[in-house]
Amino acid sequence: MGHSIEDRKISDLVQKYKNAKFLHNGRSLEEGIDCLGFIILFYRDLGVELPNDDGKPIEDDWFKRDPNRYIRAIKSLGFREVKFRDLRPLDMVYFAISRNIITHTGIMINNREFAHMSPKKNFIISKLERGWLSRARGAIRVIE
Repeated sequence: MGHSIEDRKISDLVQKYKNAKFLHNGRSLEEGIDCLGFIILFYRDLGVELPNDDGKPIEDDWFKRDPNRYIRAIKSLGFREVKFRDLRPLDMVYFAISRNIITHTGIMINNREFAHMSPKKNFIISKLERGWLSRARGAIRVIE
């Protein structure tokens, strides 16, 4: 029973974000959001407040100066790590897009797909397989 309510809530939220535009450091649906902005707003809609940043400005090339910054912030949230085989909807997955530096996150919307923001394609839903799976570096359960 509980699943259908959760599934409906997830699909309603996906609809809400489907026209979102990508904007580096963006934190509002009106102006645009980046992958962190998406995570913050999506979980806020589910009653979970995540920090907006780590207290310092996020430059375009932040990952060159401090490659572990994003994963440090993710770990500091204190949520439980989950294995890929145990993923379920609403888990947060994180990725290393280049040079094995974690710079990207998404939210599982079912057992196979995750929603995230792309600089080129805006809001997208991708299957967690092949290319994405090879870049995935971990996941956390934000909502138990």
